[in-house]
Amino acid sequence: MTAPTAPTRPIPGWFRVGATVAAGRLRPPLGGRRRRAVCGAARLLTALGVRVEVRAPATAWPRTGTGVLLVSDTVTALDPLALLTAVPGAVVAGGADRLAGVPVPALPADPARVATALRAGTPVSTRTGAAGLLAAAGDAGAAVCPVAVRWRGAADPPPDGGSAVAAVRWLAASPGTVVEVHLLPALPAGASADAVAAVLAAPALSLR
Repeated sequence: MTAPTAPTRPIPGWFRVGATVAAGRLRPPLGGRRRRAVCGAARLLTALGVRVEVRAPATAWPRTGTGVLLVSDTVTALDPLALLTAVPGAVVAGGADRLAGVPVPALPADPARVATALRAGTPVSTRTGAAGLLAAAGDAGAAVCPVAVRWRGAADPPPDGGSAVAAVRWLAASPGTVVEVHLLPALPAGASADAVAAVLAAPALSLR
């Protein structure tokens, strides 16, 4: 007679995520910095059980030879990782160069630096309220493209604020979470912060 085996306990989500972050530091994805950022973001979100759904804009973004200024709402500290998987070439203005162990392409939230990046064809991501960066987009002749981020999970609502640790814990406790990245139609380069905020304040169903 064989001895009964003890039931297998599921590995806690936070432990799995910690192992993934550690593995990413020891064995980063191959390629340039932007490729490492996209692969690292996708790897971490997958480890957290998150599925990213990208919703294309109803009207295609203009192609003018410049980058676009992506202006997103603020939900969790991990929003930039979801955005990186949706717009792989983007850099984050004013963000940290590493988030939850993932290298993030970043530059200072300085209007002159942002305008230079936009003129070079680089998409730049920022959060609502960055009026100076909206002016930089106007100077560079770049379009302003709002991006709405919506999280759907069992442990609603997601934590507010800028704590990556709180966001990771929430996601580890909410397997099967979906993050919707709504790429919304472009606004004129001189659009005001209020106009962008009004677009992003629309109910989630109206963004589909």
